[in-house]
Amino acid sequence: MTRETNSVTEGTSDILIIGGGMAGFFAALRAVEKGQSVTMVDKGTVGRSGFTPWANTFSVFDESLGDTAEQWINGAQIKGEYLVNLDYFNLQIEDSLARYQQLEQWKIVESRPEWEKKGETSAAKYLAGHDRRLLMPKILKSAGIKMVQRVMITDLLKENNRVVGAMGFHLDSDDTLVFTSKATIICTGAGGYKAPGYPIHGSTFDGDAMAYRAGASIAGKDFMDFHFTGDINPWDVFAMEEEVFVNRIYPTKGPTIDGPHIGINPIFKIQQHGPPLGSFLPIEEQSTDEGDPRNKGRSLMPLLPDGNIVMGAATGLGVHKSEGIWPVDTHCFSGITGLYAAGDALASMICGAAYPSTGLGLSGSAVQGYRAGEAAAMFAQQSDRPTVPQELLQTVKNRIYAPLTATKGFNPRWVNQVLLNTMAPYYILLVMKQDRLESALTHIEYMQQEIVPRMRAGDNHELRLVHESRNLVLNAEMKLRACLLRTESRGNHYREDYPARNDQEWLAWLLIHEDNQGTMTLTKQSVPEAWQGDHTQAYQQRYPLRFPGEEAFRSDQGPKGGNCHGCGN
Repeated sequence: MTRETNSVTEGTSDILIIGGGMAGFFAALRAVEKGQSVTMVDKGTVGRSGFTPWANTFSVFDESLGDTAEQWINGAQIKGEYLVNLDYFNLQIEDSLARYQQLEQWKIVESRPEWEKKGETSAAKYLAGHDRRLLMPKILKSAGIKMVQRVMITDLLKENNRVVGAMGFHLDSDDTLVFTSKATIICTGAGGYKAPGYPIHGSTFDGDAMAYRAGASIAGKDFMDFHFTGDINPWDVFAMEEEVFVNRIYPTKGPTIDGPHIGINPIFKIQQHGPPLGSFLPIEEQSTDEGDPRNKGRSLMPLLPDGNIVMGAATGLGVHKSEGIWPVDTHCFSGITGLYAAGDALASMICGAAYPSTGLGLSGSAVQGYRAGEAAAMFAQQSDRPTVPQELLQTVKNRIYAPLTATKGFNPRWVNQVLLNTMAPYYILLVMKQDRLESALTHIEYMQQEIVPRMRAGDNHELRLVHESRNLVLNAEMKLRACLLRTESRGNHYREDYPARNDQEWLAWLLIHEDNQGTMTLTKQSVPEAWQGDHTQAYQQRYPLRFPGEEAFRSDQGPKGGNCHGCGN
């Protein structure tokens, strides 16, 4: 049901889903199955926005293939360095096969017998070519789900401490759009800073920025998943993925952890026996193709056919499923009445401090989307339809369009370049140290106070860039503050000045929220003791991978110093 008045289009449904990727797809379908009307809004095109270029592997727990829950949990705990949320990880064990089988039924993926019959062993995509872009919207449409595309949602609408919908603008028209709902599910993905040539153009932390401003807690900003690429053709990421991950690193290179695999990836069909996970492993411990003359006299990094690997190409990207809106229960609930999240917008922590296995990102989105759709539907069934005061709508509308009415100000393209210059260097978020983090934070604080409020847009395209830049700068502050506070190294978080784990202080997640004075506040939430692993293990056994400078640092600290705490010697 819609009506248009003074260029404001208002839509009402039981469930509003923001984001049309795998999480939003399953959330929408499950909510409809539970008898709810659903509207899905996407900034781009349903099925192909955001980080979708990476969506080519789906990790499945399948007992018929020999998987056991104990093996999966043990593998995830070791590789995630004991920051895994086992409640959410167990949802993967319970649900991933059922979600994959649904994708098989819809023919979004090939069935296992089909790819086994072809004898494919490494490159069968989870769907052929552009078919997903056609299949997913068709399935949603046939289920009666309304899709609104090319609309940027900028603000959640909150009334009486309840999220009652969202508001944004159409990228190709003058329409302002208001969506009211009984429950809202954020499925916007995560984000990253826009490195040239890298396919991270669509995800700009919109979801957790909106949720943060609505009062939700955000987590996982202290762990970076810095994808890499080649130094000659950085745009050719798919050739890099095939060469490095499938043909070179996974079968033959990199450190492994002895023990059972973490699961079967039924797309690439790689049975994983402890895939490589140490971004900071000393280079002399990595294997290499020593016969290649390009290795003579240089560091032993793996080579691509067209050059060397460049680390940190996708700066600012968090570990999949370990960054975003913090859930206060196992039902994807944000803690703000009426607001849920799923996928890479939810800090479910199924991967902990480092990404343990290919395919958990996509399967995690499917599992969590389904669960969020079900939980939001149950909430909606017991809730009244909300109303939104016109004064609130006018206030939000004025804020959305303020950059278009400004007579002077900063161009968002320039702001993005300044932001990238600040955050992209490897010595900020890849190899961290207090003085450098503080220096970068000083820049970001200035941008927050003096630059972001003074951006100007000449059209709707620049208006989108303004709001994205606002979200990106906010997340830069979150990341820098979280990385400063975590005074240890763990998983994908490496502090040059604290190059070892500190279990006594940091078996904890960092939650970020805005206090009543508008100040960004960080708090620890301890990992439940039952999830912390065996503290009687020797440090070297508990943590098989080494950071540069770790051994010397631990020796300097002594047996009661900063990094043996509670884990043997």
